[in-house]
Amino acid sequence: MNLYEKLDKARELVRTTKHKKAGTNTYSKYDYFTPEQVELIVAEVCKETKMLPICSLRRNEYGLFQELSLINLEDIKETPLVFELATVKGELKATNETQQMGGTDTYSERYLKMKVFQIKDNNLDFDAHDNSKKTNAKSVPLAEEDDGDISFD
Repeated sequence: MNLYEKLDKARELVRTTKHKKAGTNTYSKYDYFTPEQVELIVAEVCKETKMLPICSLRRNEYGLFQELSLINLEDIKETPLVFELATVKGELKATNETQQMGGTDTYSERYLKMKVFQIKDNNLDFDAHDNSKKTNAKSVPLAEEDDGDISFD
């Protein structure tokens, strides 16, 4: 099988996984796959399909991004499939810069693997929530001179 066929098979294995969401957010009342579970699920389906995922936190002129390369272990000369996910450095209280970059790497790798292998979590889907409830949040219009661009300074 080529990498596209292997990835398709891996996604099928994820859809039929017997793993149950072990994490619980008691505040927002939802269950989720923990980082350890995402890593375990991806490792299992990659072992089954003979693929190796390699992740790297990288930086270019646009900022930080997580890169995932899928390698076909049965044909290492095949060009890897490469996926990218833009990210920003996390701000974790009571941590130093290295710890913050470690957290950024860990979380961006998790979300990229969830995307590539289609590990779905309804709590990340805004359409999966009841948005009909009124909130006290007020809309703040953009200033006239604001061009709408977002910066991450």
